[in-house]
Amino acid sequence: MKNRKEFNLIKTLNAVAYLRYSDKKQDGNNSLAIQKSQIQQLAERENLEIIEWRADKATSAFHNNVSKREGIQLLLEDIANGAEAVCFYEESRITRSITDFYNEIYIPIKQQYPHVKFFSTQSEGEWNPDDPMVQAKLVFAAEESEIKSVRTTDAQKNLLNREQPKRPGSRTPAGYDMQDGVLYPNEDAEIVELIYHLASWGHSHAIIAEFLNKCAVTSAKVKYWNSSTIGYILSNRAYSGNLAWGVRTSYEISKPKPEKDIEIFKNIHSPIISPTVIHLVKQINDLKGHYGTMNTPFYLRSIIKCKSCNSYLTAKDQSPKGKRGEYRIYRCTECKNSVSIIPVHQSVLSDLQKKWSTQLDTFITTSKHQLKQWSFKLRKTMDNLKQQLKLVFLNERTLEDDIANSPLLSEVFLSTKNHLQEKITYISETIDEINLLLEDDYLLVTLKEMLKHSFYDFADTELRVFFLIFFEEVAINFEKNNEIHISYRLSPFVSLENATGYVTEQMG
Repeated sequence: MKNRKEFNLIKTLNAVAYLRYSDKKQDGNNSLAIQKSQIQQLAERENLEIIEWRADKATSAFHNNVSKREGIQLLLEDIANGAEAVCFYEESRITRSITDFYNEIYIPIKQQYPHVKFFSTQSEGEWNPDDPMVQAKLVFAAEESEIKSVRTTDAQKNLLNREQPKRPGSRTPAGYDMQDGVLYPNEDAEIVELIYHLASWGHSHAIIAEFLNKCAVTSAKVKYWNSSTIGYILSNRAYSGNLAWGVRTSYEISKPKPEKDIEIFKNIHSPIISPTVIHLVKQINDLKGHYGTMNTPFYLRSIIKCKSCNSYLTAKDQSPKGKRGEYRIYRCTECKNSVSIIPVHQSVLSDLQKKWSTQLDTFITTSKHQLKQWSFKLRKTMDNLKQQLKLVFLNERTLEDDIANSPLLSEVFLSTKNHLQEKITYISETIDEINLLLEDDYLLVTLKEMLKHSFYDFADTELRVFFLIFFEEVAINFEKNNEIHISYRLSPFVSLENATGYVTEQMG
């Protein structure tokens, strides 16, 4: 027992206390009160004066990196400002991943401020992370968190794998209400349809948001639209009636996983968007990646050719200052001939308007026929791949002993099997998409609706998209008074045509 004189010689350390609880359900209960009471007793026992209380509320120690927590950031500032000690309730309150607090907080603090001490209410004297008992507690905390994580995942998968799957707890998408884990379209579904319709015609997220705000369109969830909100809606698979599981790279990182690693549960609820529109929106993203922005007055850029030189014309705006747009031209870099975009566009639109009214039914028929042809080719290719995969498995069994003794040979077989299986999966999914397009009447309804309107009323972006989808090539003959010849596509599904041609060519 220390006498009064000895006790007074012990220096009182200024300490910052750290509190944390991991579940929002604990809001309002006594979790923090218990931690606070025990830390106060610790402070009296170890001669500490608590100068700051720092807390991270509803922050998971397992999913949230310790150094990024707001309370921890404030704690580090307190130490930089003179705090001499850190105290906490017990190990699970600071970390559940064993090493992050030690490597990212404890070691850096000790290296920069060697005098700073750490204290736990569950330990006598200064907290020592090298103590076997402390390390055991950290291991137990990590195991407990992992068990909770597995239980949560298993519970969610149980909901998804039922005969009638249910949506696990998550944010309900705009345009839906959720009842007993099932999504049902609500009155905002029409707004979602409008967003997809505008996106399928090439309009950017920013333009769509601006349009909705200008028209004072609001939903139950959104009062003011921005690009990120539009992007979230357009990337949400729920609108096709499917449910995607494990979309993000991790709890912390929102970057999406590769498509092949995302688990899709199909036909879980009523879709809001038709398969054709879903496809067209994805196709627009592909076209933007290949051709750049759709918002351009040069509708034929990258598809108009010089008939004599067989080279694509470049798009140039040679307008003098103050007369922008009056001297926009298409120019051949080979023969140096050029032409104003205005008569070219008028000629093309005139031809298009005539054919649209007379050959629409033929176009619908050829589109369906081409989809069926692609499906047939893909099925043949998939059968071929399956035969190759069977042969690989047969050879693997035959060479079992050699493979066991050769890591390189083992890796070759594994890589080959994975490669073939990925191709089979991709083709199978493409065939499923084609079947959905064949069953959907959206294209017929939309194209017939377009007969009521003039192409001259379309916006620049919409004409650019239309030309890229329905024109295979436009040729101009400078030697014959700028005569225009248009090669029309048989189907608007450009990305499917490219993907099908690539896959079958690879297998040919």
